Amino acid sequence: MAKTYSYKARAYTGQLLSGTITAESEAAVAAYIRDKGYFVTQIKVQKSANSFRALLTSLQRVSSKELAVFCRLFSTMVDAGLSLVICLSILIEQTYNPKLKAALQVIYKKVQEGEPLSKAMNEYPAVFPEIMINMVEAGEVGGVLDEVLGRLATHFEKEHKLNERVKSAMVYPAVVISMALLSVSFILLFVLPTFMKMFENMNIEVPLPTRILLALSGLLTNYGIWLVVILAVGGYGLVLLVRQPKNRLVLDQLLFILPIFGLLGRKVAIARFSRTLSTLVRGGVPIIAAIEVVKKTAGNLSMTRALTTAQTSIREGRGLAAPLGASNVFTPMVVQMVAIGEETGELDKMLEKIADFYDSDVEDMINRLSSMLEPILIGVLGVIIGFIVISVMLPMFDVLTNFNKTG
Repeated sequence: MAKTYSYKARAYTGQLLSGTITAESEAAVAAYIRDKGYFVTQIKVQKSANSFRALLTSLQRVSSKELAVFCRLFSTMVDAGLSLVICLSILIEQTYNPKLKAALQVIYKKVQEGEPLSKAMNEYPAVFPEIMINMVEAGEVGGVLDEVLGRLATHFEKEHKLNERVKSAMVYPAVVISMALLSVSFILLFVLPTFMKMFENMNIEVPLPTRILLALSGLLTNYGIWLVVILAVGGYGLVLLVRQPKNRLVLDQLLFILPIFGLLGRKVAIARFSRTLSTLVRGGVPIIAAIEVVKKTAGNLSMTRALTTAQTSIREGRGLAAPLGASNVFTPMVVQMVAIGEETGELDKMLEKIADFYDSDVEDMINRLSSMLEPILIGVLGVIIGFIVISVMLPMFDVLTNFNKTG
């Protein structure tokens, strides 16, 4: 795990240098400082608050956007003729993500010692995805590392855009639903009991809607903590149940056949599959190894099983299209375009076209969903708030009616 070190060093001119750096070991810190032309005088691990910072660094993830920027810079510098050691040194200075910076500092030292870049990167699977490691290895073997890094940058840029589209579709409903639950809970727990005490003092018989609201208020007030515990335990149990391969397969198959969100999930999965496989094949990774990488990024067990069948088919000398078509996971258009790509020897181009098509299709579908969900959510919220208002106002109308009759 990466740690935060404080260091002191001195230059040939006598100039002093001090600061902190996140790295995997003292050796990595020393190598980095010596490369800058300084003599190391002190290196020590920082504790307390900085240990907590190191823990946060280990939990932090490297986003697809950060990987895209990293690959684009790396590709530009390699294409300009800079050595890997110099490129890595510059990238360390340019990188702001602590987890990525710590990994690069160790990789920098290992590349200096003659270790291949892909092998050094392979020790950080939580930082560099498998597609990146396989592509870099293929680029090193073929002597086209700059081209491979450029393709990876494009891949991660498009992956980031796809992820952002999906998130944008989920954020608005999630925020609205959360705010609605908080508002209703606040009314039931704090506002409604005040009115109910007033009605009780007036000896008013409350109507059915008000009694329903009172029952909900009492349930939350008396058993709210237990409800939270039951929901938490039930949710955890459901997660454990879904993690079992048999149940996960059934769930993933059901998710793909749902009318709206299932179709969206299927299109997202196909776009990700096509983009990743296209990038790997074009980067020179063997097709069976490329499919193995795609299986780990599929995110759907039914698609993973279809790809496993496809690997077996390719090993036996058959093509990729037939097992994809038999799986009922991939659409007929995908199967036909893959078949054409295999026949023409341009599988990577066909897969890229599929990915571009489904990227655009996903964006259109998300825009339509957003325009549909907004009025639906507003309508549902209106009904809930209206029911609460009516439930509170009905007894008050009874009070006014009785008062007028008495008067």
